[in-house]
Amino acid sequence: MKKSQPAHDPKMWNKLMVLGQKQGSIRLRDLGSEMGLSEEDSLSFIRQAFPQGGGVEVYFQSDENWVDIDASALQYMLPLSPGEWTELHKLLSARHTTSSPGLMSLKRKIMSNGPVKAIMKILGSLEVWSEELTSREQNFVSILEGLTSEKKIAKIKTDSKIYTVFPCKVIHIEGELSVIAEDTVDHCLSVLPMKIISEVEAISTTSSPRMTEFEIEEFISAIRGMNEKEARLILKIHDPVAVNLFPLHHFLGKPCMITNPNGDLIWAAYVEPCPALYDWLISLGKHVEILDPLNFKQEYLTYCEEKLKNVA
Repeated sequence: MKKSQPAHDPKMWNKLMVLGQKQGSIRLRDLGSEMGLSEEDSLSFIRQAFPQGGGVEVYFQSDENWVDIDASALQYMLPLSPGEWTELHKLLSARHTTSSPGLMSLKRKIMSNGPVKAIMKILGSLEVWSEELTSREQNFVSILEGLTSEKKIAKIKTDSKIYTVFPCKVIHIEGELSVIAEDTVDHCLSVLPMKIISEVEAISTTSSPRMTEFEIEEFISAIRGMNEKEARLILKIHDPVAVNLFPLHHFLGKPCMITNPNGDLIWAAYVEPCPALYDWLISLGKHVEILDPLNFKQEYLTYCEEKLKNVA
């Protein structure tokens, strides 16, 4: 099966610039040609550029696929991952000996624009939320994340088996801290819980992983969907600069931050309810309020009560 092109490849910004210059309807194949993508890959990229669906409509007319684009939707909130937001903050915070007119204009727009400004403030005084990991798990996580970044192979040993894989992402899934890994032979994705791993070793290779970030996210969403362990968590943020809104090793599906008419910052994302996520919420304390869903809120309160009992 053909693999779709990564949305965050080195030429991502060129593709976003193409979208940002469009207004109105255009044939999908013409848009794809301008971005250097097939129709299938163009749809995948558009889905990530407009994660909430607003600002773009795909329809079929005269035996062809068409796209109706409202580029202004791209100018309000960028489709960036937590890591990319952090890099953007570093770029804008750095002192440059010379600044181009484009960079100065970018700084002015970001620092005067609602939700994006709020995120910049959050990153400016970010409190690190730490996970309760054993020293062995911390070491494995560090090695696996390094290999993921370098796109290298890991030999992972458990009590019963040895896996040769490309580590893709360390996250909490099905209630456990695990590594999503791509097999080096059949290139299928699998989940390896951190607690069963006894040894991790880097292996030199000239091959590369095939799975894209989009496919990995789809895999995670599919697992959550099958196990019905996903909820659209909505939080009201009372003090954005005092909390870390990017929980470590948690996959946030379609995350967004907006301001409501009252000026409150609203945070939302698809999450997997689990003890580690509840502990992150506890660390946020009075700075946030759970708005929805109500059953998640009740489960969270029950978890807090049980934790207090255990402490007592």
